[in-house]
Amino acid sequence: MITVANRIYVNREYADAFEQRFRERAGLVDKMPGFISNQVLRPVNEGDPYVVFTTWE
Repeated sequence: MITVANRIYVNREYADAFEQRFRERAGLVDKMPGFISNQVLRPVNEGDPYVVFTTWE
């Protein structure tokens, strides 16, 4: 099993659109062979990145 972590910086005014895109993409990556899970963590402080964990077999 492998987990990939991505840090993604998003301007505050685009945060809602960014989160919506992750909700809408449900099913696209999920159908890829070996996919286990995807987790999106919101920034704690302004200026911090989103952290996205994707786990694969």
